[in-house]
Amino acid sequence: MPEDTPQEIRTILEDYHQMLKREEKALLKRITHELKQHPLWEWCEKVKGLGAVACLTFLGFIDPYKADTAGKAKAYVGLVPGKRLKSGERLRMNPEAKGRIWLLTRNVIMQRDDYYYPIYQRKKEYYLNNEREVFMDGKWVKWPPFKEIIEDPTKCPRYEECMQRIISKAKRLGRKPKKPPCKLHLDNMAKRFLMGILVSHAAQLMREAEGLSVENFLAHRNYIPPKS
Repeated sequence: MPEDTPQEIRTILEDYHQMLKREEKALLKRITHELKQHPLWEWCEKVKGLGAVACLTFLGFIDPYKADTAGKAKAYVGLVPGKRLKSGERLRMNPEAKGRIWLLTRNVIMQRDDYYYPIYQRKKEYYLNNEREVFMDGKWVKWPPFKEIIEDPTKCPRYEECMQRIISKAKRLGRKPKKPPCKLHLDNMAKRFLMGILVSHAAQLMREAEGLSVENFLAHRNYIPPKS
């Protein structure tokens, strides 16, 4: 709010803000009463970093009738790698859903849930020490272990693209370019993996609650069950 905003306007806005907070609190209380027996609600209550708001986020963004595979659920929140839109192609993912669930995933990591935090750690360790193939720009590309990329960023398949963004930002801000944020990239990739797991588990539990088949989820390679 600008410093020269009149006090009477500040008061009105603050009152309105407090009113919205009270309404949100009342709504959460009402919804909690209605949905506390839902399997998804029970799961969110068990996972540190989730809770009522997380449950409502999953319920609001995931359609269990359409998300009959983990892949479809993850695609809706932008977790299908290597997909770039062609001219005139419609965006099929929901940026708002991606942003909100990314924050929920970060909360789970910060709270160090005893089930999901180790999954994030193991994946980060795997990316750090193992070479793998990544589907990128319409083709499979060999990606070196991140410990090599951290030592020499030029080994990263995204190095040129990354440096272009860094240089452009430096010019825009009138400063020298920074080093490539390889460690942050590593962490974000592990977060994305955990985000996909949480989305998949939420979709599975929602389908089970509706009496829908979850065979596609159970048949997934390296299937990880929801926290019980």
